[in-house]
Amino acid sequence: MLSEYEKGMCELNESNPEPNAALNPANIKLESDNREEGEEDEEEEDGNSQSPIAVLEDDEEDEDDADSVIDKTNTPEPSDSFLECCTKANLPSEITVASWEIYYHAVQRVSLEGSEAAWQLSAIYYYLLSKGIKRRGKASRLLTQPFPISILTIANTFDVSVAELIDKTTRFAEIIHSRKMRRYLEYIRRLQEGLAVTCVIFKKFCRVFNGIFEEVKESTHNCPSSYELFTILWTYFLVMKSRLPTDDLINNYQLLFSMIDHLYTEMSSLQDGIVYHLNQEFVGNLIDKDCTILRALCTNFGGSVLDTRHFYQHTYKKMDKTGLPTSWDFAEFRDEILNAPKDAYVSYLLQRGSIDERVFIPSPEDFSMVFKDQFVAANVLKISHTGRLFVDAEFLNTISNNQCLEKLSHGKAGLEKLSQGREKPKVPCVEYNLELGQYPEDDVSNQAHERLVRIIGGWKLERSKLKEMCERMSDSPMATILLKSDELTSEFERTLFEERGESSQMTFMTNFHLDLRKELEKVFLIFMEKIIVAEVAKKVREEDLVNVVRREEFLNSVFCFCVELVLFSNGYDRPFPWSADVCNCHPFMFHKVIDLMISHEKRLSRQMVQHFSRIEENVIEYYAWKSDSPLWQMVVRCPFANFQEFGEDWADKLNTYSPMKFTPLKKSSDELRDELGRPIVPQNQTSRTLRIFLKRTYFTAARRLQELTDRIAMATRPKSQCWSVFDYLLRNDTLIFMDRHLDQIILCCVFVIMRMHGSSITFHEIMGQYRRQSSSAMYVYRNVSVFRDQVDEDNPVPVNLKETISERLEAPPKSKTTVDVIKYYNIEFLERIKHIVKQIDTAPDEDLMEMPIPTSHGLAPVRVYLTQNVSIQVLPRTQYKESRQERAISHLERNGRTLENALSNANE
Repeated sequence: MLSEYEKGMCELNESNPEPNAALNPANIKLESDNREEGEEDEEEEDGNSQSPIAVLEDDEEDEDDADSVIDKTNTPEPSDSFLECCTKANLPSEITVASWEIYYHAVQRVSLEGSEAAWQLSAIYYYLLSKGIKRRGKASRLLTQPFPISILTIANTFDVSVAELIDKTTRFAEIIHSRKMRRYLEYIRRLQEGLAVTCVIFKKFCRVFNGIFEEVKESTHNCPSSYELFTILWTYFLVMKSRLPTDDLINNYQLLFSMIDHLYTEMSSLQDGIVYHLNQEFVGNLIDKDCTILRALCTNFGGSVLDTRHFYQHTYKKMDKTGLPTSWDFAEFRDEILNAPKDAYVSYLLQRGSIDERVFIPSPEDFSMVFKDQFVAANVLKISHTGRLFVDAEFLNTISNNQCLEKLSHGKAGLEKLSQGREKPKVPCVEYNLELGQYPEDDVSNQAHERLVRIIGGWKLERSKLKEMCERMSDSPMATILLKSDELTSEFERTLFEERGESSQMTFMTNFHLDLRKELEKVFLIFMEKIIVAEVAKKVREEDLVNVVRREEFLNSVFCFCVELVLFSNGYDRPFPWSADVCNCHPFMFHKVIDLMISHEKRLSRQMVQHFSRIEENVIEYYAWKSDSPLWQMVVRCPFANFQEFGEDWADKLNTYSPMKFTPLKKSSDELRDELGRPIVPQNQTSRTLRIFLKRTYFTAARRLQELTDRIAMATRPKSQCWSVFDYLLRNDTLIFMDRHLDQIILCCVFVIMRMHGSSITFHEIMGQYRRQSSSAMYVYRNVSVFRDQVDEDNPVPVNLKETISERLEAPPKSKTTVDVIKYYNIEFLERIKHIVKQIDTAPDEDLMEMPIPTSHGLAPVRVYLTQNVSIQVLPRTQYKESRQERAISHLERNGRTLENALSNANE
C-alpha cells in the first residue's frame, strides 16, 4: 500500500518521462534564440547561482530540468503536521509533494528561524506562484495557472497571519534564488502595495457605510441584515477593483464613491426590502440641498467632486460588470445578490493568486468594531485565524517605513533635477489628507464663499447708492437694470432645471438654488452700483452713462461675470462658456469686462482673480477665434496688419479694456507712442479693442512658444524664425486661426522650423513636450477643424489661399470635420506658409523678429497681498522711465512741496 507521499512522487515521475530533455543542446540553442532582450542580464546572473531547485521554472521547458537536478531519493517523507494541514486545506497531492520538496531543500541550504508552519506555508505559496508566473515576456496580472485553493484558506489551516506569510515568502524567494526571483519579488511588492491601499479604502468604506445606511440587525426574506449588506458591498467593490487598470489610492477612492453612488441610486428606486437600509437623515439632506449622491459623498467623506464625476462618466460606466447583481430586489433575487459578487471575486482571486481582501470583514459578533475610531485595518493582517499575533510585525513595519523615507529622499533629488530642466507636471500635485479626508480645493471653495458673503454684506437696494444715483438722473436706468436682472436670473434658473430634466414652473425652488438666486441678484446690482458710482465720480456726462448702462451686451457681460463669480464661490462646477450661453453673451464680449469688474471690486480673493484669468486665457486661445465671434467683423474693418509692432513693452497705456468707453480718451497723441517713438492714434473703439486683444494674444503665444521651444532645446535663430512665422500668420493670414486653437498653430510653426533646419525631432516628440505644459489639452492635437471636402478621399479640394475673411463670412456655411494636427499640417498648413518659409530660411538675423520675453506678472496689474490689510500693486510700465505716480511726486518735490502736504490740502 503506497503512502500519499509515494503516490505523489509516482505522479510526478510519470508526468516527466524524459528528465534530461532540457539538457539537449538543440533545446538549449532554441531557448537562447528565443530569449527576449529584457531578460539577458537576468539569465546571466541566474546562471551563476547554480540553484538546485528547478521546479520553479516554466512548465514546458524547465520542469524536466528540475527532475534531473533534485535528488528525490534523499528527500524524507513530509511531517505529519504538514500533511494534516494540507489535508484540511484540500490541497492536491502533487502540490503537497512538490511544496515539501522545495521546503526540505531550503532547510538543507540555510537555517530557517521562526515558525516552522510559516516556512512550510511559504513553500506552498512559492510553488503555486512558480506554476503561474511567467519567466519571459511581459508580466501579467493573472497567473498562467490559477490556484486550486485560496492562499488565505491554506494560511488559516496553518494558523499563519497574512503579514507573516508575505514576510516569509519574500525571504523564501531570496533563499531559493531562482531565475524568476525578480518576478517573484516584484509580484510580492505589488501584492503588499495593493493590501496597503485596501487598508486605507476599507477604513473609508466603513465610515461611508456607517454614514449613509441604517442598522438592520436581523435578516428577513426581502431584506438582508447590515452585516450581509456590508459583506455584499465590500465584495462588490473588490470585484470592481480587480478590473481597474491601475491599483492606486486615488482611483480606488473614486471607484468607491462611484460604486456607492450607482448602487445607492438603484436601492433608492425600490419600494420595499433593501430600501429600509437607507439613512433617512442622509436622504433628507440630499433633497433639501438638491445635491447628488456623488457630490454628497465627496463633500462629507473627502473627495474631489470634479475628478470623481469624471471618473464615473469615463471609467466606471464603461467598466465590465458581468457576474455582478443586476437587480437589488432581495425578495426575488436573494441568492444572486448574496452569491454573485462572491463567486466573481473568488474566480478572480484564484486566477490572480493574491490574498483574499475579504479578510478585513470581521465576524458577525465583532461587526460593530469596524465603525469605531480606534479600529486599525492593518492590525487584521498581523493576527492569524486563531488570534496568534505575528511578533515581528511592528519591527518589519518600522523597517518598511524607513525604506519609504529613503525612496522619498531619492524621489526628491530626482524632482530637483527635473525642476532645473524646467519640467513641470501637467496637473499640479494635490496633497490628500487620509485622516481628515479633504482636498485643499474644498477649503478654497469655502473661503471663496466666505469672501463673497463679505462682499455682499448687508447690502439693500432700498438704501443703496445705486438707487440714489439713478433717482438723480433725468432718465433713470433703474427699470432697465432690474428688468435685465430678473430676465437673466430666470434664464439661469430655467437652465438649471432643464439640466435636471424638470420644469421650472412645476418644481419648487430648493434652498440651495434659492440662495444662488439671491446671491446672484445682489452681486449683479452691487457691481452695477460700483460701476455707476465710479463713472459719476469721473464726472461723465449723464447721457453717455445712461446709454452705456442700457446696452444689452454690456448688461449681459456684467451678469455673466456675476454668474461665474457666484458659481465659483459656491463650488458649483460649470465649465466655461456655460455662463456665457446662459446670458446670451459671446465669450469674446464677456472677456472684455473682466478687467473692468476686477478693478471695481478690490475685495476679490486671489483664487477668484485666478479663476477669471483662466477664463480670459481660454477666450484668447480658442473661443475668440470661433467663426461666430464678433472679432471677425472687427478684423474686417481694422485688420491686424494695421497695428504697429509691440516690441518689448507689453504693458503700455493701452493695456486695459474700456469696452463701453465711458469717457473719451483724454490723452494727447504725443503721449501714445510705440517703441520707436512713433505716435499711435486710436481711430475708434474697434481699433482700441483689437489692439488690446492682439497684445494679449501675442503675450499668450510668446509665453507658450517660449516654453515649448525651451523644452525641445531650440536655438536662438530658430526661435526667432518660429516667432516670425507666427507673427506673419497672425497679421497677414488671420483666417488660418478661424475655428482653431492658438496652440495648434504654434505646434505647426515649431515643427516646420525644425524640419527646415534638418532636425531629427518628430511631430510626436514635439507633442510629447507640449503635453508637459500646464496649459495643454488632448483635443488640441486630436481635433483640428478643417472643411470636409479637404479630406475627401475621392476628390480632395485644395485650400483656397486667396480667400479673404469677408468672403468666408459671407459665403454659405460649409460642412466641417476634425483631424489630428499632423494631418492638418500636411493638408493645409504647409501650403499656407511655403512662400514665407523660403524667405525666412535665407533672411539675415537682423531681419527676423526676436521672440519677446513676456513679463512675469502678465498684462494686467497684479495685487500682492502682504497681509489682509496691506497689499502691493505692481504698476504697468509706460514709455517713460517713471510711472505716473512717481512723476507726480517728483513734480511736487521740484516745487518744494511734499506728498503729505498735498494730501492734507486736498482733504481740506
